[in-house]
Amino acid sequence: MKVVNVVLSILILLLAITSAVFSYFLFAKRGQMVDGWSKMATAINQTATELDRNSGTKLAAELTPAALGHDQYDALDGKLAKLTAQTKQLVIERDALADALRRIGSTVEMKNLGSEAAFRSLDTYSTNKDDVINGVRDAINRRNSSLRNLVELARQNLKVSLDEKALQSGDRAAMEKLSGALQAIAKRRDNYESGLRNIAGQTGTTGLDFAEDKYSASTGKAVSSVKALKDRYNDTNSKLTKAQNDIKNLESTIANRNNEISNLKKTVAGRDNQLNELKRALNIDTTQNLPTPWKPGSEEARRALLGKVLEVNTHYGYICIDLGKDTMVYQQIGNKTEKVDPKVAPGLELVVARGNLDGEQSDFVARVKLEKVDNSSSIANIPPESLPIQVGDIVYYEAAK
Repeated sequence: MKVVNVVLSILILLLAITSAVFSYFLFAKRGQMVDGWSKMATAINQTATELDRNSGTKLAAELTPAALGHDQYDALDGKLAKLTAQTKQLVIERDALADALRRIGSTVEMKNLGSEAAFRSLDTYSTNKDDVINGVRDAINRRNSSLRNLVELARQNLKVSLDEKALQSGDRAAMEKLSGALQAIAKRRDNYESGLRNIAGQTGTTGLDFAEDKYSASTGKAVSSVKALKDRYNDTNSKLTKAQNDIKNLESTIANRNNEISNLKKTVAGRDNQLNELKRALNIDTTQNLPTPWKPGSEEARRALLGKVLEVNTHYGYICIDLGKDTMVYQQIGNKTEKVDPKVAPGLELVVARGNLDGEQSDFVARVKLEKVDNSSSIANIPPESLPIQVGDIVYYEAAK
């Protein structure tokens, strides 16, 4: 019994020692757990603080280390759920922001744009974000450069002053100003094309087509027609100028001629007086025209020739006529008789007739040509077909028909 008691005492002692040892270790572990709990609470508070930064939330004020202490275990689930909810919301916002950045990059037509995952990944988010910012900056620079060029082109070509800043801000009034200028140009172009068609139509040119691919050819065609019209106008104007100059010259000539006519009328009047005096001197009625004096060798003088055949030589085939170089005819002018030389010369053709020229009977015998002419006579050959010519036949001049 004694032994049992000893054994039991020893066992109880060992249990007491073991209990003391385990109590010591349990207390140490409890201290470590409490310390770790505090660190966890601090880390959660710091996480909430970071989540609150620029987020507009105040979750860190609720999730203080004291509020998350081990002695507040019963309220821990409700507080930590708020942290989870805010974390999920931040992830949603992050993804939405990443998607927005990617859409912005696509909108500005960035090349080599990162994937959706690359925009959401913490490792590549910053790089892709910077790429989008640079892409947007480049797009803005291109837009501003384009607007500057547009403003300059409008100033130089349209004579329109545009506000670059107003265009950058999308000011409708600035765009309407440009639109108005373009509409005015379109209207002028339509009027220009209509005018070209009208002008070309006046020159007979049709079929003008001002489509983009035919515009140059049609304008060239219209310009050519206008140039042709201008050339005709210039030619007509030149002719008109020449005609006006000719008219002036003719007017001057007419004025000179009128002066000459006036002077000639005076001269004629004087000559008429002289002529009337001559008519009275010649015993010619002043109302009658004064006969024109015959000219030597004229038809009038030769028609006054009248001669006779002096000799007929049938053996040698010639006749002799009493007309020669000295033969004269006489023109009666009033009471005066003028002597005129009929110019009897070789080659002169005369008619030989029988009978009396003053009577009703006069027969044609032959037409002869003088071969030799002396002072008072001339020789003519007898034509083969001639009727017999006799001495005494009359000879006179008659123009050949």
